[in-house]
Amino acid sequence: MPAVVCLPPACAAADWNNPPFPKWSDSTVARVVTGSPWAKRKSVPLEWRKREDRPFSPSDVPGTGPSANKPFGSPVGGIGVPRTSLPYTADILIRWASALPVRQAKALYRQRDGKLDASKLDELTGPPESDYVLEIYGVPAEVAHKGTGSIEALAVGSVSMRTARGRVIKPSSAEAKLNGSTLTILVRFPRTTPLEKKDGEIECRGDFQIFQFTERFKLASMMYLGRLEL
Repeated sequence: MPAVVCLPPACAAADWNNPPFPKWSDSTVARVVTGSPWAKRKSVPLEWRKREDRPFSPSDVPGTGPSANKPFGSPVGGIGVPRTSLPYTADILIRWASALPVRQAKALYRQRDGKLDASKLDELTGPPESDYVLEIYGVPAEVAHKGTGSIEALAVGSVSMRTARGRVIKPSSAEAKLNGSTLTILVRFPRTTPLEKKDGEIECRGDFQIFQFTERFKLASMMYLGRLEL
């Protein structure tokens, strides 16, 4: 995916259908997935300690103990870049992977990066998601030192979204994927009672022990092609 970029405040008010997809420029594609009404960049502190117990030690992470003094491998058992110390902050992206403009931007990136025929765009965009899917992208892979299953359990147990009108929606499932030195967490929320523009704003929050996040999204800014896209 495109690198995280710094964006001017005006981007939040951009007309994302001018020019219409698939005539988006590369900079528009990058804005949609890194700094738009559907995607927020966030810097979070990483707390490498067990809150209820003793301070977290790098030796708790597989692959970093005395027997791991080899020029290869990593704190997550051979996935990613070797590290001699743990990061204390992380720049992550919190975005709605289920939103049509995000799916279209990712499709355009893949099509252009792979020099594929434009006829592949519909296939790359894929069908609408049956759930709202919140993507937490760029988490350091070391956060999954106990396995991706532990991250998925934390996501289901701690992540939630609350509307400005007070409705709380809990996840139905979660998936954590290791991608080299980073981790992507996908959190699914049911569309049982669909969100509406009149809900005003949603606040998403979660606690993964090593890091926490809170982010707000204004629904009025997430209108696309005449409908709320989430």
